[in-house]
Amino acid sequence: MAYFVQVAKDNSFTVAAKNLHLSQPALSKMIKKLEEELGVQLFDRSEHKMALTDVGEKLFEEGQKLLLEMDSITEAIQDTKNLRTGNVSVGIPPVIGTSYFPPLIANFRKKYPGINLSIIENGAVTVYEMVEKGFVDLGLVILPKLSDQIEYIPVTVDEIVLIVHNDHPLAEKETVVFEDLKDETFALLDDTFLLHHHVIKACREAGFEPNIYFKSSQWDFLTELVSLNQGISILPRPILARFNSKNIKQIRIDHPEMKWRIAVIVKKQRYVSFAARKFIEYIKENIAKQ
Repeated sequence: MAYFVQVAKDNSFTVAAKNLHLSQPALSKMIKKLEEELGVQLFDRSEHKMALTDVGEKLFEEGQKLLLEMDSITEAIQDTKNLRTGNVSVGIPPVIGTSYFPPLIANFRKKYPGINLSIIENGAVTVYEMVEKGFVDLGLVILPKLSDQIEYIPVTVDEIVLIVHNDHPLAEKETVVFEDLKDETFALLDDTFLLHHHVIKACREAGFEPNIYFKSSQWDFLTELVSLNQGISILPRPILARFNSKNIKQIRIDHPEMKWRIAVIVKKQRYVSFAARKFIEYIKENIAKQ
C-alpha cells in the first residue's frame, strides 16, 4: 500500500522508485501484483501521461488514511516504550509567542529535557491551516474560529483593548463601544491574524467600514505608531505589558468578542503523542501565571 500511495503521489514510477530506494522494475512488479490481488487496474497506462483509474483514485484516498493510522499506531507504541521522550511541533502566532512563551518554553525544557520542541511562528489563520494539513502537531490560536476538523482545548482568557495616544480625545474615556470609533484611523495587525478579522466584523456590525491606514505583522510597530499619535490600534492587553510608553492609554472595549481567548488546537482523530499531551498539560497549568 505504501508503494502504491508513493507512485500515486509522484505520478511516476521512476520518481517513486527513487524516493523508495527501489529499482523501477521491482516497484512495477509490486504494483502489478497488487492489481492482480485486487482484480482491478489501478493506473491507466494507455496515455503518454500515467493516471489513476477511478478505482485507483478511491484506493489512493483510503490508502493514505490507512498509512496515517499505521503511523499513529507506531507512534503510540514508541510513546509507551520511551515515555518522557519525543518531538512536538507547535504553531504559534507572534502575538501569543511574545506575550507568554519565552519563559514557558524555557521552563518546559527544564522539566522535560527529553522532549524536543519545534516552534513555528505564523499568523493564526496560517496556524489553523498547518494543523489541519498535519504540518504541525498542535497550534495555539485566538478564538473564535471554528472548524469541524479541529479540536479546541481552551487555556486562558484575557482582554483585547483599544490603545490611543494620551492627547487623543478618546483618552478621556475608560470604556468605548465600536460606534465611538467610526471616524478613527486604524493601525491593525494584518489579515493573517484572526484579531484583524474580528475587528473588521465588529466595525461592520456597528455600521461602518474601518479606515485602516496601516497593517503590520509586528504588534510593537503598531504600538509605536500610536505612541506617536498616528491613529489608534486594538491589541491584546498582555502584549502591551512588554511595551513601555507613557504616551499611550489602554481603554476597555465593551464588546463580547473583544476577549483574547487562547486555545490549543489539534487535528481531530490525529494521534496526540505523549510529548504533545505533556506540553498541552503544562501550558494549561502555567500560562495564566505568566
